[in-house]
Amino acid sequence: MQLKVHKHSLRFLKPAATSKGAYQARELWLLELNTANGHRYQAECAPLPHLSIDSPELLEQSLQDVAALQEQLLTDTFDYSRTLPALQFALECLQRQIHSGVEGLLFRNAFSEGNAGIPINGLVWMADRAQMYEAACAKAEAGFRCVKLKVGALDFDEECRLLEDLRRRYSPFKLELRVDANGAWNADDAFEKLRDLVRFKLHSIEQPVPARADELMAEVCAKSAVPVALDETLIGLNPEQDAVRILKEIRPAFLVFKPTLIGGFSVADAWISHARKHHTGWWATSALESNIGLSAIAQWCGNYNNPLHQGLGTGALFEENFPSALTLKGEEMWMESLS
Repeated sequence: MQLKVHKHSLRFLKPAATSKGAYQARELWLLELNTANGHRYQAECAPLPHLSIDSPELLEQSLQDVAALQEQLLTDTFDYSRTLPALQFALECLQRQIHSGVEGLLFRNAFSEGNAGIPINGLVWMADRAQMYEAACAKAEAGFRCVKLKVGALDFDEECRLLEDLRRRYSPFKLELRVDANGAWNADDAFEKLRDLVRFKLHSIEQPVPARADELMAEVCAKSAVPVALDETLIGLNPEQDAVRILKEIRPAFLVFKPTLIGGFSVADAWISHARKHHTGWWATSALESNIGLSAIAQWCGNYNNPLHQGLGTGALFEENFPSALTLKGEEMWMESLS
């Protein structure tokens, strides 16, 4: 086998805006393993700026040592989950394809065999109020029963008017609304804003206050009538060391898993095991990966019979993307069987 690594860039059709700024392009490393029998297994290592803990210098150094990576991959001696989670994710993706013997196939389940779909939320990126309203309505009319909106960058009154407009058109019985603040609020405004959001009957709010503000987040979870989901809080944590503390002391309603950011599928599986013991809900979210990473995450989601809508993008954000076996049917993501 021969492992190759090269850098790749995907440009967004339009800037992907969050409360932390806008992404113009997505930089990633493509790992390609070519086998003697002609198979080509691909995976991506795609840390997300401003969120991933991966050290750019250490990552560059590790990726340049291709021979060492190949040896670790084939002898199952790698563990980058705490230091370079995006690299851990990529190597797990390659190793699972080696074990399956099928290009692009990581997990065998009803989804990857083309026999079941995964319900996903429709994502509305930050824009002005009118544009976000139109985008949310378009998602609902396309068949999405759950729409997620990014908040925290517009004037809060404008965001409330947007939610009010949507609730005037769609009742909670017809459309589930999630919002994601990406840690944009603080102790001075979080509680008042959460009280204002109650009237919109939201499904949940992701990361209302920043990660590592554990005492504040625990107070938010205890006092908020809107169920709170932790996302960025999980980045850089070890589930075997931190899960009980997070689930018993902060007590969120939900956990949100981004395998690229938290250290791969094994780490995500461990989090889910702990979440189940504490009766905490969860869903998975892609982190602007290409179709290669998105397919891997979707197949992993297919291992779980999770009734909640997953946060899986469709790859339609980019001008050009890699070929994909994923398709969208209404609000469900489906996959053409690879074997």
